[in-house]
Amino acid sequence: MKKNSYSVLLAILLGITFQVSSVGAERPNIIVIMADDLGYNDVGCYGCKDIPTPHIDSLAKEGVRFTSGYVTWPMCGPSRAGFLTGKHQSKFGYYKNVSAPFNPAQGLPKMETIASLLQKQGYVTGGVGKWHMGTTDDQHPNAMGFDDWFGFLGGGLMYFPLDHPSYKGRFTPPIKRPMNHKYLQHTLPVIHNREPVEWDQYLTRELTDAGIRFLEKNQESPFFLFMSYNAPHLDLEAPEETIAKFPADKMTVVPGVKPGVRSVYGAMVFEMDEGIGQLLATVDELELSKKTVVWFLSDNGGMRATSDNRPLRGTKGNAYEGGLRVPMIVKWPGKIPHGLVLGDMVTSLDIGATSIAMAGGDPEQAGLHGKDIRPYMTQQSTEAPHEVLFWHTGQNANSAGVIREGDFKLISGGRGNPELYNLKDDLGETTNLAASYPEKVEAMRARWLEWDKDKQPPLWTGGENIQYADYDWLKGSLHYKAKSE
Repeated sequence: MKKNSYSVLLAILLGITFQVSSVGAERPNIIVIMADDLGYNDVGCYGCKDIPTPHIDSLAKEGVRFTSGYVTWPMCGPSRAGFLTGKHQSKFGYYKNVSAPFNPAQGLPKMETIASLLQKQGYVTGGVGKWHMGTTDDQHPNAMGFDDWFGFLGGGLMYFPLDHPSYKGRFTPPIKRPMNHKYLQHTLPVIHNREPVEWDQYLTRELTDAGIRFLEKNQESPFFLFMSYNAPHLDLEAPEETIAKFPADKMTVVPGVKPGVRSVYGAMVFEMDEGIGQLLATVDELELSKKTVVWFLSDNGGMRATSDNRPLRGTKGNAYEGGLRVPMIVKWPGKIPHGLVLGDMVTSLDIGATSIAMAGGDPEQAGLHGKDIRPYMTQQSTEAPHEVLFWHTGQNANSAGVIREGDFKLISGGRGNPELYNLKDDLGETTNLAASYPEKVEAMRARWLEWDKDKQPPLWTGGENIQYADYDWLKGSLHYKAKSE
């Protein structure tokens, strides 16, 4: 009895110690670095041979590399909406990318985010880079919990200022022909909070500089920084001197990817890694390393035309592993064993839940759908954080679902027959086992339907036509008071 009582008391005391160290004066700074459309096999520590990523690799060497890290959707906007809210986006009706950037119906509704929750915990919150969740005042990052925002509101941006010689004047007013939605989004102004700013260098470098300014300005306060790079998302652009480091004939042969494309893509990933190195160096110089948690992930899998997702099947936009499984790394000095590789399922939702817990908040009380995975990533517990993960990957509320339960993954709903894979034996999803295990298919399908029953209707439908707006922050841009086409 005494031994059991002692064990229970010790466990309680250890638990209290863990909580106190997390919520007291040692609350860590939190940096989340998100790449855009990065392939699973396009980072050195995940097997890449043709694109050096020493700084991302250093995070893995000094922290944890997850081999089953997932995002909540295989496309940019919904994935980011899931991450930033800490909730499955089907639960609030966010099923598709913003395609008409000035349509007020498209984008994230006014709601709590990871940033606003951390604000309430006394954190200074900053964001840099890509937003892609609406352009109205209510959808602006400053209205969603970010004290400081430097970046752009569309789904991408040209990587050089619009007067760069490589564009040959095609973005110089007056525009001779209507811009399609891609260029409409990719030519929005860079803004600092709600004001357009001038910029004069390669975009990835510009964003890195903004992140460094935030770190230097807020080094005395606990802070949350969301570094939302748009690299290596299209357009394919990089400085000529960087492209020269990646001769097309030296690049890894990836099925479906042209060598020249791979060359520019490699330069873009390299530039992002260099920027990450500068951010990490700044954290070191400010003597913040020991109290700063750094996460790295991609918003979804890599594109078919640019990326290497092997050994996974699929790409950005589909429900196979190559669309949903991404590089995911965390560094937490003094808490995580160096070079740990963990294979159990984790999700981008866990980043928000864990961050809120680190800040002294209660993720469950906040209604977040992820889990506090500190015990798992510190190996205080070897129990897998998740027995099952769910995805609603359809473009609307119609049943189109994915469930991973242990080693098995089911893709069902929508068009086509159900697909069942054993990921332990068949990571490349080559052999559909649905016909061999009909009872398992039905049981997993029923479990997914039960999870999906409280989905919400789409926040918007249609609206694919180009929309123009006359927002004040667009004054002087190509988009201000333009005629609808």
